[in-house]
Amino acid sequence: MKRSLYTVVSIAGLLFAWWIFSLILEVVRGVAIIPNPWQALVEVARNADEISRHLSASAIRLVTSMVIAFLAAVPLGLIIGHERRFDRLATPLIYITYPIPQVVFLPVLFIIFGLGDAVRITVISLALFFQILISARGAAKGITREDLVSALSAGAGRFQVYRHVVLPASLPAILTSMRVSIGLGMALLFLSETAPLRTLRGLGSFIAEHLAFRRDIAFAGVVAMAFLGLILYILLDVIERIVCRWRYVKRRDRSQWPSRLKPAKIKEWISKKFSSS
Repeated sequence: MKRSLYTVVSIAGLLFAWWIFSLILEVVRGVAIIPNPWQALVEVARNADEISRHLSASAIRLVTSMVIAFLAAVPLGLIIGHERRFDRLATPLIYITYPIPQVVFLPVLFIIFGLGDAVRITVISLALFFQILISARGAAKGITREDLVSALSAGAGRFQVYRHVVLPASLPAILTSMRVSIGLGMALLFLSETAPLRTLRGLGSFIAEHLAFRRDIAFAGVVAMAFLGLILYILLDVIERIVCRWRYVKRRDRSQWPSRLKPAKIKEWISKKFSSS
């Protein structure tokens, strides 16, 4: 209940700040530069069908790019961070290629592959790939030697170490990088849908089409983009609560632990887990 109340207050505060900013611009410039929140929300309702079509197209591109980047970057990042030889080999390549803005390849990719969604998804996936790769690598490198020795002493093999130690310990940092990647992905999504040639569907195309003469409709598209980002953030929060449940369990004094959670019982469970895997 409290969390929902905080969310409502935050959104209301953002809309109020937007209204004040639009009012100040209108007073200073003598003409309405940007619409106020009410005007934008009215246009969202009026153009709901059209906006929903553009929203679904953009959502498919962004989510597909995030999934591709995650599946490619996480295993590679964990291996690079955990295996010293791979780290020495791959780190210079990462440092050389990561600073290059992937959007500069967009015109070339359009020439090579045409104007389909494959080009847009490729560019967004590349940018998010490096973001997630570096986070996964750093998280894997930060795992303490004691954790690894505990797993190895219990009879864990290499795959079991990755599955039961490296991946769970790195997931919080990886999911944080996924959250950061949403903003970057949205920016690249907008650019890819507006340049060099606009796609027929997508929020970027919708906003660019109306920005010159109907800013109220264009800002309705901006509201839809913000809604898409909000949904993705909420989805990642839900995923984190599922895969990182241990982060949300309240700590209790060891003397009050149930017998099944005593350190000896935990060690016995680990031994059985690895021996049965």
